[in-house]
Amino acid sequence: MGGDKLAILICHCNGEIDNGIDVSELSEFANSLSGVVKEHEYLCGRAGLEFARAFLKESEANKVVLAGCSPRTHRGIFLRALSDFKGLIIEHANIREQCAWAHEDRRRATEKAKVLLRMAVHRVLELELLEKIKLDITPSAIVIGGGVAGMQAAYDIASRGFKVFLVERSKELGGRVARLSSTFPTISCGICCMHNCPNCELTPKIEEIYAAENIEVLTSAEVVSAKGHLGDYKVKVRMGEEGERELNVGTVIIATGSKTFDPKRIPEYGYDAFEDVITAEEIEEIYLNERLKGGDKLVRPSDSKIPKRVNFIQCVGSRGLKPASNPYCSITCCLYAMGHARKIKELYPDAEVCIHYVDLRSPYRGFEEYYNAAMDSGVKFVRGLVERVEKRGERLVIVYENAELRKMEEMETELVVLSVGQEPSENTAKLSEMFHVGRDIDGFFMELNPRFLVEEVTGVYVAGSAIGPRNIRYAVADGKAAAENAIRLMEQGFFEKEGMVPEMDEEKCIKCATCFEICPFGAIELTKEREMKVVEEACWSCGICAAECPARALNLKQYKDEQIFTELNACLSF
Repeated sequence: MGGDKLAILICHCNGEIDNGIDVSELSEFANSLSGVVKEHEYLCGRAGLEFARAFLKESEANKVVLAGCSPRTHRGIFLRALSDFKGLIIEHANIREQCAWAHEDRRRATEKAKVLLRMAVHRVLELELLEKIKLDITPSAIVIGGGVAGMQAAYDIASRGFKVFLVERSKELGGRVARLSSTFPTISCGICCMHNCPNCELTPKIEEIYAAENIEVLTSAEVVSAKGHLGDYKVKVRMGEEGERELNVGTVIIATGSKTFDPKRIPEYGYDAFEDVITAEEIEEIYLNERLKGGDKLVRPSDSKIPKRVNFIQCVGSRGLKPASNPYCSITCCLYAMGHARKIKELYPDAEVCIHYVDLRSPYRGFEEYYNAAMDSGVKFVRGLVERVEKRGERLVIVYENAELRKMEEMETELVVLSVGQEPSENTAKLSEMFHVGRDIDGFFMELNPRFLVEEVTGVYVAGSAIGPRNIRYAVADGKAAAENAIRLMEQGFFEKEGMVPEMDEEKCIKCATCFEICPFGAIELTKEREMKVVEEACWSCGICAAECPARALNLKQYKDEQIFTELNACLSF
């Protein structure tokens, strides 16, 4: 500590912090802690970063406290901008989210900001410089999932000269897109093309994947286990009768897609009871089966007759409209239903086609025009929740709310199509645990922003509907983005991460193996002599091992007991 030189930088965050605390008062207080204090209106902007660099160069500080916004989202910006300042240790005081935004009382928020700043100062003075841990990146990747997102990711990586293993659970590539009879709003290419077509030039081709020299396709295959860390993953794949195979890769892309909601969970819609109540996926099967016979027509499952009235029910399993439904919108269903409705009217102009909806939603350009075209073609839209579908003798009847007239109505129909929503695929939970990728409140993989979260780069990326409901165009874009992240790592050939890893005091260690058993990342090895060894490359700096060690033989760098106590004392003695 004796040779440390401290500087404090305070950010106004373009007025966001000024609105909640008295920055001038905070700056005056900071001067009593350091004497080397500067303020700036917007530190993480270009001018602000240049200002910070000039200030640190002039002050010759080796330890700096940045008082501003959350380090979780912006720490990476400062680490990159100040990377050439060797020996610099940075600590953050979050006075925006934890003070200015959290409290209405400006006076109390300012006092709290002083406490946080004092704690950060005392903490940074106790911190030691960490050595970077260099990880070599194996120049190969595994893509889990052979839908459009996975195929696009695999193709882009292979095109840059890297080996790719494309693993698909089913017998064929393509995912659900390959099982579509047509896509909407394109139906066929034209001036209105919005790139949603499985045969579009902008969609990856199955033939291209098999023809690519650097792609090895493994179908009817499933990932069963994974070990290792960023740059060196060993992934075990089970391939039916061929047995298991271990793949050594540097990066991983999860593109497992989603599954459709099971309408049996809403029994009042009659999916399990009536043959002529089908899902949107099953209407595709009907079209495809009829094409194999040489025609392009829609027939009822019960008697193979062409239905004279077709009713679509929206939001089946979405938006919490029924007790068993998921709370979120599945994005693609509205456009998809309108596409099929228009197609039916084109095939059978005299047929009555009705779409029952609560709200029509689609975030895509051209949706409004498509909706108007559907109405012009004769498709009827009835706003209101469908209560149930029932059978009266041989008649199929829909009981529904007509929100426009504010009353319940009934309608006879010959075919009901349920627009089922999307859910996380079956293996999401398993892969989440295997590759340590979090899941959101809806059960999909949680998306991280690799631009900001430098310390959370793991070499594992998620694309397509594995993150949440997507249409074809955005799933392909996701695949491209994930591929670029993986390519960037493999082209660099290495990655340097913070050396915030646990230290082992062998004299204190009682060889109980608690740390070995509890580490979720395999970062503790147990030797034959029952000695514990920290595998720094695999460590995620979570600190669980240090917290659980009964002999206090482990200490996480930057979070040693004395460092934490110093920070607490600074808080409690304020």
